[in-house]
Amino acid sequence: MSEALSLIIGGTSGIGRAIALRFATEGHRLLIAGRDAARGGAVAQACIDAGAPAATFLPVDVAEPESVHALGRAVQSGHGVPDILVNCAGILQSGKRVLDQPLDEDERLWRINYRGTLVGAQVFGRMMAERGTGAILNVGSLASFAPLSLPAYTPGKQAVKALTEILANELGPQGIRVNAVAPGYTLSDGLQAKIAAGERNPEAILATTALRKFVQPEDVAEAALFLCSDRAASITGVTLPVDAGWLVQAPYAHYLRGNPIRI
Repeated sequence: MSEALSLIIGGTSGIGRAIALRFATEGHRLLIAGRDAARGGAVAQACIDAGAPAATFLPVDVAEPESVHALGRAVQSGHGVPDILVNCAGILQSGKRVLDQPLDEDERLWRINYRGTLVGAQVFGRMMAERGTGAILNVGSLASFAPLSLPAYTPGKQAVKALTEILANELGPQGIRVNAVAPGYTLSDGLQAKIAAGERNPEAILATTALRKFVQPEDVAEAALFLCSDRAASITGVTLPVDAGWLVQAPYAHYLRGNPIRI
């Protein structure tokens, strides 16, 4: 979809940045939305260097619905209706038990990870529905499929999966496809910071994947490009894991412990 207008909310770092750069190599016009203007401007310039005919940073704070609505007005008046929306803004959580979950942390994660995705889909989904075409990509997680010990993050990412499926049904008749990617342990800025702080064990993480590797942000970007492209014209309502085989390794390894293969 060369010359497509693609809006990446949360495109200033990590997976969002990788998606923006990959779209740039396909000739998309890019709108990079986020909170950090310096990083956003740098990503926009990197997109132009990578082949985007145009790339612009726009400020937004997805924790504030009015900020997302203001972004919608700025995009529509200054650039038109996006062909592609990627809802990529999100924050991570360190492991804890449900009974120890502070409510203020719970509220913050839901406000950013789920409600930010919801409001972005509402604002730009309405524009796309009126036009009659478009593609929306949400960013889920392994937690969209599994009960990870992240009692605010996990329910929010499972809600993103459900939201993706609901939107696919509601917007499909208007010609809009809605899908999601579910990254595994991705060496994004956030995970690298958690590893550096001793909050994640990299060796243990590698052992939980079938491929014994971390997912790279560029791996997720490839899946995002496919799901947003005409090559996925008949795919909607899908949440695609990009996880180096974590989802298959976990049950397989646990089963093997009690039922070892004997030669």
